[in-house]
Amino acid sequence: MTIGWALSPELTDRLARYADDLRARGAIRTDAVHAAFATVPRHRFLRTFHFRADRYTLSPGEGPPAEVLDIIYANNSLVTHDGRTPGQPMSSSSGPSVMARMLEALKLRPGLRVLEIGAGTGYNAALIHAITGVRVTAVEAGYTAAAEAAAAIADLGLDRWIRIVHGDGYLGDPGRGRWDRIIVTCGIAGIPPGWLDQLADEESLIVAPIAHAGVHPILTIGRDGNAVIGEIALWADFMPATGNLRPTGLFAHDPGTDITTCPVHRLAGAAPAVGAEAYPDLTCFLATQDARTTRAYIEHDAFDPAAGMTALVHDGAAAWIQHTGDLVVAGEAEHTGPLRARLRELTDRWIQAGKPAATSWATVFAPHPDLAIPLLAPRTWRHSARR
Repeated sequence: MTIGWALSPELTDRLARYADDLRARGAIRTDAVHAAFATVPRHRFLRTFHFRADRYTLSPGEGPPAEVLDIIYANNSLVTHDGRTPGQPMSSSSGPSVMARMLEALKLRPGLRVLEIGAGTGYNAALIHAITGVRVTAVEAGYTAAAEAAAAIADLGLDRWIRIVHGDGYLGDPGRGRWDRIIVTCGIAGIPPGWLDQLADEESLIVAPIAHAGVHPILTIGRDGNAVIGEIALWADFMPATGNLRPTGLFAHDPGTDITTCPVHRLAGAAPAVGAEAYPDLTCFLATQDARTTRAYIEHDAFDPAAGMTALVHDGAAAWIQHTGDLVVAGEAEHTGPLRARLRELTDRWIQAGKPAATSWATVFAPHPDLAIPLLAPRTWRHSARR
């Protein structure tokens, strides 16, 4: 590990507690990932960020006050660019527990060459370098984010080890390097075929948030002979990528797009109550069985987004199943009736199957038939041998 800057005793203790908390959550499993989080100072990669309703600005070279460090060294996702600046897509510093789980899924070890798509603040690239000890390349679509990440890397003396590239992540490494691992930190619709050409060998892996059920669960992806197979490593969601990595034409509904169909009714107890903890598992199952499954939102008193946003959406009508067992429908009965019945049928099937977890599913990737730009997307789903 080539990181060797001096940390104050107070900061050393804070980073150790931060890493210990992530291990206690189950996000960190290995000593190498623990050491990275206990060593790399997250606050040094932040200039301006938003947390809840507040905006924070950090001055380079000055230590933030304790109350700001409390926010940074907790399991918080921090928005660094709100997307309002032309040419700068929305970006964030992801929640540390998700970052840690993704690094564990990468199965890193010293010497592995890693390409990151979505550099963000540069913090994740520094964590990767702390584990591998070799050069890391990170591609960032936003010009401002790329410049800020490069500046933070240079300030820490890591610019000889970490290269930040402003470019289109669809192309992978513009230098056409060969990589043992590719990690993606933005929500994408599928894998560009060119990435596979940049993998070093059959043992190489891609870890990426792939669109499924209106969110972006994280898959580990590799080759199995001529097939490209992905297994869900954890349920999560990421800010969507821009451009060809996540074509907008593939996504008709999401929480930011109101569904306004009327009338709207809440049907209390019309489905089994599955609970909040198992709700992602049900959501994943629904999407493996019915491609109309998505995450959707409607502004109406009958709809409680905190109870679940998973819906079937079809021909202008929508039906949501919530973890409370309630159904919410939007549209005329002739349209919502079949959606309600389908949700109940699939929920019963999930329960009868033993409530399979999201992480029990694998998919085969194939070229998406509706895109001019090649993209390998999930086409068929099956239970994985990994449980």
